[in-house]
Amino acid sequence: MLYNRRSLQHSNIKWNLSSLNENAVGSRGIRSGIRSPCGVARRRYGLAKLQTKLCRTSMEAMPFVQAAAALAAETCKIVFQHRRWNCSSIDRAPYLTPDLTRATREQAYVYAVSAASLTYTMARACANGGLHHCTCASPPKETPAENFKWGGCGDNIRWGTNFAKRFVDTVEKYNTKALERMARQISGRRDNVAYDKKIMKLKSHIASVNLHNNHVGRRIIIENLSTQCKCHGVSGSCSIKTCWRSMPPIVDIGHKLLEKFTVAKEVTKNYLNSDSKELGTASKRRNLKSDDLIFLTKSPDYCTKDERMGSLGTAGRKCNVTSNGTDSCRQLCCGRGYRTVVEEKIERCQCKYYSCCYVKCKTCKTTTQIYECS
Repeated sequence: MLYNRRSLQHSNIKWNLSSLNENAVGSRGIRSGIRSPCGVARRRYGLAKLQTKLCRTSMEAMPFVQAAAALAAETCKIVFQHRRWNCSSIDRAPYLTPDLTRATREQAYVYAVSAASLTYTMARACANGGLHHCTCASPPKETPAENFKWGGCGDNIRWGTNFAKRFVDTVEKYNTKALERMARQISGRRDNVAYDKKIMKLKSHIASVNLHNNHVGRRIIIENLSTQCKCHGVSGSCSIKTCWRSMPPIVDIGHKLLEKFTVAKEVTKNYLNSDSKELGTASKRRNLKSDDLIFLTKSPDYCTKDERMGSLGTAGRKCNVTSNGTDSCRQLCCGRGYRTVVEEKIERCQCKYYSCCYVKCKTCKTTTQIYECS
């Protein structure tokens, strides 16, 4: 359900209350017969029922929710641009490829980076004065050093984390409860009961995994806060520094999550406690830490196109013949080989300004070799 929010990045909804008349006039709406922006988001872009309710009570925050969705997609694509899976499937939200619906390693990353981006955007919006719900963060409780004092306007991580948790986690928790109800309802039927229960249990496990990875995404923001300072004093002497806690760039967070993606832990249904819908006891997960990304289903290799598995393939992708990393032609092309494409570019060059009034340039032609996977 997290991805329903992701699709908002493509929307053109106007979230201010004065724009209600501009959003699908004539439809059934809240009081005045007009459809609210939140209703539009639910019907057109797949916003869940609980998210729609939160939207109506916090509509001022929704432009930042939309911005967070775009930020998550952009971050994911930057981090994975040189890998077989380059995060392009995230653009199809809310209509997702199977690799992002079966609790794969890639799905774990997308959930985590989306939760982190929402936390990041909300925390920064509070500090920038973009929201009236919140302000700057409270000063840290730890005693400052002698040469500085707490001040400035720190990113409000607490408010951002709480909002992100309410907006995202409540949907997964609601899903698990709904699945429980459905499982009880089908228990009295005779047709395909075992199969239906198996599907319900699997979806419940996926929801539990999603909740865990959401938590990892929010937590990594908190763990990577740094102290930023501003100097005060005569002639820049910096006799006193005012310091506050600030978040790193979101791309840095994306790369931190990539490290966790690389060592993500595969879990089975035995690792999940179906009663509490949380991860099982410590004895069941000896090698699993609370800040590990986890997944249930192995990913496709993404080498060839396979819509059934959600793989778009790497044919036509640009590769680097001199690299030994994930962007190398050997790894990216999966042993199929590559073709060389010569690109010719004509542009103005060696321009000179002549006193009074004109610029004279030469025309230069450059050729570049590009390598594409077969």
